[in-house]
Order: sequence, then structure tokens, then C-alpha cells
Amino acid sequence: MTATPAAVDDDLRGRIAATFTRKQAVELTHLIAWENARARFNRGFDIQPDGYTP
Repeated sequence: MTATPAAVDDDLRGRIAATFTRKQAVELTHLIAWENARARFNRGFDIQPDGYTP
């Protein structure tokens, strides 16, 4: 999901469906998308880690 272009194959989708409820899968996907957006925003403004290892 974090690659450009975003791609999730049927195998991964199937493993997620076998492991998580639909609601959990939606929440997991939302969090991955949010973290990806946040990371790209930080890169766009050259925001560096604050006290953490890069």
C-alpha cells in the first residue's frame, strides 16, 4: 500500500481477510494510509525525526 503506485495483491488481501474481521481490516488499512500520508507530508517539508534515529 505504501509503494507508488499503491498495489495490494489478491494473496495479501486473502491473508488479511483470514486474519482480521472486516472492521479490523478497514482500521488497519486506514492506519497504514494515514502513516503513509504523514510520512510523505514530512518529506515534502523536510521535517526530520526529533530525537529518534532516522
